[in-house]
Amino acid sequence: MLSSLTTSVLQNRIAPSEEQVMHHFGVACERVGLIATEEIAIRILKRVSCEINKSQSMLKFIDRGAARLH
Repeated sequence: MLSSLTTSVLQNRIAPSEEQVMHHFGVACERVGLIATEEIAIRILKRVSCEINKSQSMLKFIDRGAARLH
């Protein structure tokens, strides 16, 4: 889930919508047979949010470097 969402952020250069995150979350839970309680879902989604923010920060860093090359 983290990998596919982070890849999406890097490719599309925008954060995924809530619907996209929930879709990926649902698919990931199905793949591993996890029936997520509210507590588990919150913990996982907080981690995903942190990783998405890191990806966006990396994009800003990359874009600054690209601008210097021009």
